[in-house]
Amino acid sequence: MTVLPHRYQLQQLKTDNELETYLGVCREISEAQAAICLLANPETMVFQYHCGVNVNPRIGKFPDELAWESMNLDYLLVEDGLALRDLARWLDQPVKNVLCVPVTDKEKTLGIILLINLGTTAKIGLVQKMAYLMGKQLVSGYQLQESNRWSSRLQQLLEFIGNISSSLDPDQILRMLLEQVSLLLDAEASSLFLSDEGSGDAVLHISSRTDHRVVENFRVPRGKGFINQVLASGETIVVNDVNHDKRHFGGLDAISNFETHSLLAVSLRSHRIEMGRQRGSSRSRIIGGLEVINKMNGEFNQMDITLAEIFAGQAATILQTATLYHEMDELFMQLLESLMNAVDAKDPYTKDHSRSVSEYAVAIGNELNLPAEIITQLRLGGLLHDVGKIGIPDKILRKEDALTRDEYHEIHRHPQIGYHILEKVNFMGRDVLKAIIEHHERLDGSGYPLGLRGNEISLVGRIVAVADAFHAMISDRPYRLAKEPEEAFEQLYHDADKMFDRHCIDALHRIFDRGLLKFEVNRYLYK
Repeated sequence: MTVLPHRYQLQQLKTDNELETYLGVCREISEAQAAICLLANPETMVFQYHCGVNVNPRIGKFPDELAWESMNLDYLLVEDGLALRDLARWLDQPVKNVLCVPVTDKEKTLGIILLINLGTTAKIGLVQKMAYLMGKQLVSGYQLQESNRWSSRLQQLLEFIGNISSSLDPDQILRMLLEQVSLLLDAEASSLFLSDEGSGDAVLHISSRTDHRVVENFRVPRGKGFINQVLASGETIVVNDVNHDKRHFGGLDAISNFETHSLLAVSLRSHRIEMGRQRGSSRSRIIGGLEVINKMNGEFNQMDITLAEIFAGQAATILQTATLYHEMDELFMQLLESLMNAVDAKDPYTKDHSRSVSEYAVAIGNELNLPAEIITQLRLGGLLHDVGKIGIPDKILRKEDALTRDEYHEIHRHPQIGYHILEKVNFMGRDVLKAIIEHHERLDGSGYPLGLRGNEISLVGRIVAVADAFHAMISDRPYRLAKEPEEAFEQLYHDADKMFDRHCIDALHRIFDRGLLKFEVNRYLYK
């Protein structure tokens, strides 16, 4: 289900020029004197002026009665002067008629177009089509903005992962983690509390702020504050204005000379980690909580909640055992996968592509009885093989028409871009880098970017190449529909020994024949 953006988020998009262009077309179609676009908060449905053509908006709330009346209609044409009196007063000009057309996406109202003093009503249908396109533009812009934000956070996360291996001290790792939480969530501070099982108090263990270290070990009495509610219930709490919430406990603010305005709090749950290749966990219990304090731009949102909950899980694991520092690649895989989904989202045809390639590569490696160390590298290499698409312009990745020669050249740069992003990250092994830069190399030398041949291509590179090609073939692309798995294998075998390693294809086919890994044809329906 599509999560629609709030009005203030829509207003933050760089869509003003596009919306004004749509409004201008609507005005010309209807021969109207002026056009107005209102945007709405999908939850509260409060309409607010966003932009207009041939209007000089006055200070004060826009009279939104007509917007409310029209939001559930195909359109509303009003020619009653009495009903238009408030609008005429707001515009400071006579209004003889108004056409109101909802801007929607999947039956959700995003806003309203108002066309003032129409010259003709013969082309209302065309105005409705323009409103439909405006809705798509707003949601597409928001989704693209979210994708770019996740991509930016991926780069920051990779730098963080590269740094944590330099310490064996769990508290030092936790301080680094809290600093990263504050950075990624654009917050003023982050704090980690532990539960005192004896007293039931929440004890401040570590803060991201160096000036707060003097108040570490401060106790929030049992039953007081947001953090104790989280410890008691395990729920996630978001409060964007603590001054109007009676649950806020100001004791810590008072002694630290700090003022809390907004807060996101999540629980820390412990797990029993099984060493070795098989890992599991006992029934979890709440051992503490993570508070992220004072969002510096806007309000805490669902992305922030997702990141905070993932980081809280990692903090709990670090607290439980410092000896797992060298296995942080596994502990952060969930977050890496979430962020790589954002890279995939830059291209609407590659949903879940990175995760699937990682799974296929690991399956091939296991089938070939490769060592556990190589399997780990395949897992990371498959997941991050397309990380270089961060550096490819969205207009190329999202293009539906045939690519030009220059655009193909630009896309062919993504293995090198990905390699350069990760080459200085100590956390990444050499095989991960080989998977990233070699997954488009071909045995006959026809691949890119290095033009490697035969055994010049590493085993990891050959495995990820087969996994990548297979998933691409069973997924829709702008220029063709997805193939069925057997048809995809037929194509791979046709290119075996020329482009792809036959042993890798055989391994993947055996897994498919035994039903050990589910392959789903990935259909993308573009509207």
